[in-house]
Amino acid sequence: MPYPSRDLHGPTQSRAVRDLFQSLFVAELIHPSPKLWLFFAWISDIEIIDNSAREFTALEPDWPAAPIHLSQLLGSLLARGVQIRLIIREDGHNDYFIARLLTLKVRYGDQIKWIVAKGFHAKGLLGADYFLSGSMNLTLNGISINGEHIVLRTDPAAVAEQTIELESRWEGQMT
Repeated sequence: MPYPSRDLHGPTQSRAVRDLFQSLFVAELIHPSPKLWLFFAWISDIEIIDNSAREFTALEPDWPAAPIHLSQLLGSLLARGVQIRLIIREDGHNDYFIARLLTLKVRYGDQIKWIVAKGFHAKGLLGADYFLSGSMNLTLNGISINGEHIVLRTDPAAVAEQTIELESRWEGQMT
């Protein structure tokens, strides 16, 4: 049985890209992966979930009727017991987001770990049953403006291969 995959291209499909990220993260809130990997050369505390109509109140009653930023979402996942792992490029652009991570680290300790790596350039999101990868950074420009390409794969072999790669290459280096 083939496993579905999806290719998206920006900026022509920027709404679909936003919807995909929202769907993946809402699915994580409903049925969390034990460990979630985010690896982006450039990352910002972007709006991930549109809660302006409070449509996600059942998942997070304390969320405001407003867009939910990545750091808020990560906090909710950490509260559900998810281990968060991030690989981020050493670049001044990422400093604000790393400061947001430090706030989460104070509360959740080693449940959240990351590494800032010089020259890191890969981009992706890995959950228990999906792997999203491509050229897109997790920034406003990456999602909405730049000509990017991402691929969502649900093939268990592809997910397992990426999990092994991330665990063996990065887990031991994280703080």
